[in-house]
Amino acid sequence: MLNKLKIWWLGLSHLEQRHTSALLLISVGFICHYVAFSAFFIEDAAITFAYARNVVEGQGFATFPGGERVEGFSNPLWTFILAALYAVKIDPFIAAKFLGGVFGALTFPFVYGIAKRCRPNSEDNIALIPPLLLAASTTYVIWSGAGLENPLFNLLLASGLYRVLLESEQPSRRPLSALLMCGLAMTRPEGILYAAIAG
Repeated sequence: MLNKLKIWWLGLSHLEQRHTSALLLISVGFICHYVAFSAFFIEDAAITFAYARNVVEGQGFATFPGGERVEGFSNPLWTFILAALYAVKIDPFIAAKFLGGVFGALTFPFVYGIAKRCRPNSEDNIALIPPLLLAASTTYVIWSGAGLENPLFNLLLASGLYRVLLESEQPSRRPLSALLMCGLAMTRPEGILYAAIAG
């Protein structure tokens, strides 16, 4: 594993090595920023947590045990992920906070990749500005850890758009953007619009 990582690293240009190091530092900065606001949850997240718990416990999609089975959430993919983790005894509050940090940090390379593709022949550091601004944004940090689907939505949107750019440059690539955009549409209703535009 370490040998493969070393080979990959040595295969990068000096600029790519510098930018990769900068992205790692940006991600570390984001995690520190994230931890500073880690106690915050938005109350709407508890709705999703209740649905995830109840479906695993055999109550179906109900707000409370014995309640009417109705889809009272607008984030099915996030609810399914939290339900899957609850099924293996991971509390939704812990799962949402952990995934918020992971998905929030994983968004940065794709944001960087989009910016880099907009200026393909540049040798400067401008493509690092968008992920740096996101990591420094308290709004981005708070909503990544609020317990809702925002970090998943951001990750799927950024990775989906990045794949669209790659696939438009090289049509022979597998259309993974379609899968990412499908996930985006299942995460929030407005994801359908983004998926349609990407299509």
